[in-house]
Amino acid sequence: MLSLSMPLLAHGDLSMRIAEKTIAISEDPDNSELYYERGLLYQQHMEYDNALEDYLKSQSMGNSNKALYYQIAEVHFLTKAYQEALQSINSYLELDSMDLSAKKLQAQIHFNLKSYKKSLEGYRTVILNMKDIRPEDVLEYCNIILAENNKNYKAALKAIEYGLDQLGPHTISLQLKKLDYLKDAGLTEKALEQYNYFILEYSRNEFWYFKKAKYLVEIHKPHEAFISLKMATVAVEQLDTKFKNMGPVIELKEQIKSLESSLNNQKS
Repeated sequence: MLSLSMPLLAHGDLSMRIAEKTIAISEDPDNSELYYERGLLYQQHMEYDNALEDYLKSQSMGNSNKALYYQIAEVHFLTKAYQEALQSINSYLELDSMDLSAKKLQAQIHFNLKSYKKSLEGYRTVILNMKDIRPEDVLEYCNIILAENNKNYKAALKAIEYGLDQLGPHTISLQLKKLDYLKDAGLTEKALEQYNYFILEYSRNEFWYFKKAKYLVEIHKPHEAFISLKMATVAVEQLDTKFKNMGPVIELKEQIKSLESSLNNQKS
């Protein structure tokens, strides 16, 4: 991870810009903003020690801009100096308590310090107030929920549903995670409904029929598993020849036969 907040530039461009900024500093050595700007470039170049040195130099020269606190916190976070990161992001939030990017970073720092309750409280505020929520934000929030209480699938599933409401039902990463949580929580009927969602949603559903069959075997429903395997076979047969001859489909057909054989052996 290069940076949590800055756009990426090619390393060659960065090296040239760092050199240019160094010349500017040599011509105007009392300019704290130049050190801050070079620190940003060093950070993007993954030279975190140099970035931190420039940030602290800028700070010692009187730069009290809140953005400087954020960047110091971010560099500490990226180098796993979590206590120092927490101190800096707290200083930032004293200046701007409503900044969601800073609150998110604070929650991530708390998570890495294993202060899961504080992390959860902070990230909840972020999730509920973000305007540009992303699937990875929801998944990170769920991870924090389960770190704080590894049995709290109810809250994790509620967070997934919130994410689907915000981002739309076709957000595949959230639907996949929903399936995982339903299975882990032992909510077998709802998990089967989720398998049916994927079967109905995707035209290439042969793999989902097979996955559903495997799950049905796991929950000791061999008859239903056998039916799902038959549906997988029908779905494969309906594929165009070019798809049937692809490696993954050939492998799937072998897996279907193997699982059918196993189920037949259990009957006899």
